Amino acid sequence: MKSTIQITTEDHVTLTATCIESSNAKAVVLVNPGTATNTSFYLPFCEFLVANGYHIVLWNYRGFCESKTTELNVCNYRYSDIGRYDMPAVIDEVKERFPNLPLYCIGHSAGGQQIGFARNRDKLNGLIAIAVSAGYFPYMPLSYRIKANFFFRFFAPITLALFNYVPAKTFNFMEDLPRGFAKEWGAWCSEKHLFFSEKFYGQSIPSGAYKDFQAPIYVFSADDDEISTERNISNFWQHVSSEQPITYKRYDSAAFPKKSIGHFGYFRKTNKAIWHDILEVINRLHFNDGVKE
Repeated sequence: MKSTIQITTEDHVTLTATCIESSNAKAVVLVNPGTATNTSFYLPFCEFLVANGYHIVLWNYRGFCESKTTELNVCNYRYSDIGRYDMPAVIDEVKERFPNLPLYCIGHSAGGQQIGFARNRDKLNGLIAIAVSAGYFPYMPLSYRIKANFFFRFFAPITLALFNYVPAKTFNFMEDLPRGFAKEWGAWCSEKHLFFSEKFYGQSIPSGAYKDFQAPIYVFSADDDEISTERNISNFWQHVSSEQPITYKRYDSAAFPKKSIGHFGYFRKTNKAIWHDILEVINRLHFNDGVKE
């Protein structure tokens, strides 16, 4: 059964989520998308998890896709609002709807990066972080580094000056970006350690974020991911601590049907072997004696 959920954040922004219920569900899986990624991209993967006994809540951040409720050129959204306001609101809503089921989170890119900002992150029974890293421009492959620098250093500033938002969708980059999103995102990625840099951590980012996870964390990456390179992964996860283990799995893209995974291929049907690995992890989390019910 599929239904639409309206969620109001602490700062009074309305978000839209899709809940897909499974018969006799074992738990709920919250799917946090990557920044400016169309929500429907994750639907086949979500339906796979539903068929294997899990309720799914798939949603998007303020200003994007079905959660876009205002014109971007007049909003004051910041990138960090995702973790400060959006994620906590969705977690609370899911726990209110399914209070007796464990809650696992699959965070793709920013969906795993910002979960440590959420005040209620202790309600998660496990985090599966897909392609989550620091995203430092100089540690990306040259071809992608050129594109990223062009986008954040030229395209974004010019279009912000002209339109007061970034019309990225028009040029097939990604979904459109509000001013505060683009500026903060670019600033973070200009630092080796992302928002753990002393420029942000303890300043615009609260001290203590990411230091008190209570659930197991699984970090999935691929050797051809143009953003989550080994150095970017290290520069993010060295700052994260949990009471439970943090487990890493890195894929050899050459072993997959199209010889590629990249930053988005984890959720493509051609790489369905990854879906089964994620399902195995969720099953393992669920049947672990230490799971918080």
